Amino acid sequence: MLSPAQKRYAVWRARIRISNHIQQRLSSKTGAFAAAVLTDDRTGLNALTVQILRHSNLAHLLAISGLHMGLFTGFFFALLRLALICLPEPIRYGPTKQIAACGAILAGAAYLALSGGNVATERVFIMALVAFAALLFEKRVLSVRSVVAAEFIVLVLRPEALLGPGFQMSFAATLALVTVFSVWQAREMKFGPRWIQPVWILCLSSMVTGLATGPIAAAHFNIAAQYGLVDNLVYVPLMGVVIMPTGVVALLLMPFELDGVALSVMGLG
Repeated sequence: MLSPAQKRYAVWRARIRISNHIQQRLSSKTGAFAAAVLTDDRTGLNALTVQILRHSNLAHLLAISGLHMGLFTGFFFALLRLALICLPEPIRYGPTKQIAACGAILAGAAYLALSGGNVATERVFIMALVAFAALLFEKRVLSVRSVVAAEFIVLVLRPEALLGPGFQMSFAATLALVTVFSVWQAREMKFGPRWIQPVWILCLSSMVTGLATGPIAAAHFNIAAQYGLVDNLVYVPLMGVVIMPTGVVALLLMPFELDGVALSVMGLG
């Protein structure tokens, strides 16, 4: 049996090995950013790149946050459920949603370990854990109760997180989004044709998160996000459709040395 210190060292070695592999496959800045997104290893990023990201209000992409964990576990959940549906009939009509939710929880735990297990990532993993636990018990995922449960667990484990900007911004944004979209769904609000609905939802979510987190960011960092809405409109689709899905596929294929195509597509994103 390995001691806890040996286990942590083994995880750290795997994390650095994956980071080095990604940076070798992709060009310098692209590889460094991809490694930071998947493993939270930022050693390949130079000061100028970080400064540019800060000036463009995109520096938060370097920290593995609720966006990263949500996209990672959400894509893994969808991928696993699709795979289960494609299996023979007895399995296809079984509890595929619950099985996929369990798989997504395990994937989130692996992502937490791979990213170094810092406090911020622990917080977003707990939020994801509560969301998928709600799926297991056929409860509403996007509800104020789920947000409150996640807050309670985080504060029990890390009471000092209450005063941190990460905790305040994460839960302010989550609570605001859940509240607004609960009203949106209850009133069945629609604007324009069906094909434009995703654009409206993206714009609304960007505006809501900006309004919810703007005062907190200004209080902690003395910075106002001037291009927050535009940034969200650009990077959220890229992160959700290209970067994180191909990153998950690359991690799954990496042990078989078949990750080249997935990493290339991720690099384009």
